[in-house]
Amino acid sequence: MEANSISAGNKAFGAHADSVPVIPYQSHQDALRFLFSATERKSGLALMQGPAGAGKTTILDAFVEASVRDAAVAIVDGVHLTPRNLLNEMLAQFKLDVQTEQDELLMQSLSNFLAHQTRDNCAPILIVDNIDRATKSTLLLLNWLAALEIGGKFIVRIVLTGRDRIVEVIRDQGMRSVARRHPPMFSLNPLTAYEAMTYLRARLIASGGEKANNVFTPDVSYRLHELTYGWPGPLNSAALDIMERAGELAFSKPVPQIILTRNAKTLARYDLTGTRYVIGRSELADIVIQDAFVSKLHAMLQIHNDSIILMDLNSTNGTTVNSRKAQITVLHNNDILMLGSYRLKLENAPASKRGADSQVAASDTVTMKTLTDHRRELARSTIAAIKKESGANRRR
Repeated sequence: MEANSISAGNKAFGAHADSVPVIPYQSHQDALRFLFSATERKSGLALMQGPAGAGKTTILDAFVEASVRDAAVAIVDGVHLTPRNLLNEMLAQFKLDVQTEQDELLMQSLSNFLAHQTRDNCAPILIVDNIDRATKSTLLLLNWLAALEIGGKFIVRIVLTGRDRIVEVIRDQGMRSVARRHPPMFSLNPLTAYEAMTYLRARLIASGGEKANNVFTPDVSYRLHELTYGWPGPLNSAALDIMERAGELAFSKPVPQIILTRNAKTLARYDLTGTRYVIGRSELADIVIQDAFVSKLHAMLQIHNDSIILMDLNSTNGTTVNSRKAQITVLHNNDILMLGSYRLKLENAPASKRGADSQVAASDTVTMKTLTDHRRELARSTIAAIKKESGANRRR
């Protein structure tokens, strides 16, 4: 189970997270609408900015996927981008095979292609991410591309994205042709606290994880949102860290155990890996104790992540914990239950945290329902046994 949780965490938030369907949120949807609208305008140039981990790459991937149906699209990373690399990337992604090493001929071939596509009312789209980290010579080439037009139409639509300072880069680097197209700017916003919780749960479910609501409770989700300011990249990293640490703790945490003894002799050991255990004289009990002192359904253990709760099931002689009568209580490590001549010692009990009292308070209803179910099961089993014995006697 823990290994599956870690695997799901990696799929949802780690190295393999690209395979998870995109979980949209308000700023993501607003950014896509902005890009589609801006590139359809006459100026056809858009700016988008947000810090590292703001989700720009995910948004651009979705934009490209939708745009390639109607236009040629090239997307390049501006980090240390050189003019030659930009030209080569555009030619390759536009599927143009140009056999030359001369920049002038490459630029001519590219402009011819762009003009031809624009005449067909399908101007190609160039996307440059991290424009604020591109070289100055590359910015000059982009400025040249932004100036190209035919018949009053710009022949390449351009999307420039970066962390910040995009407007300053355009102004300071003398990109007048870009500025002349009056590009609108979109600044990405983080997820709200509620969006963060929905986002985390949806990603975990989409990756095959179980009990996402239990993993990312409101308290956990809001805390992660507070730590990451709601940006999806840091949110993914924090969520993965939470799941990996939870998995490691689950692997290393010893399983709680009941040791049943009588007259200092160990009779049985029970690993408490389930959620509840009924103790009693009935064969339907999970821990069977054949002692006249013990009721058929005597007591119940409820197992939680951070506590183990004992509840007496209205037994005839009551339940004793550490020599004291107990109706309902949180058990601690090395506590000893006395039932007739039997001793049940609890080992590896989790350290109870705040909130255990509320679990105890909620146990009454759950326990009585479980007790009723057990009694019904006992009655059905008894009736079935009587019928079976009666049938066997008739056959004789």
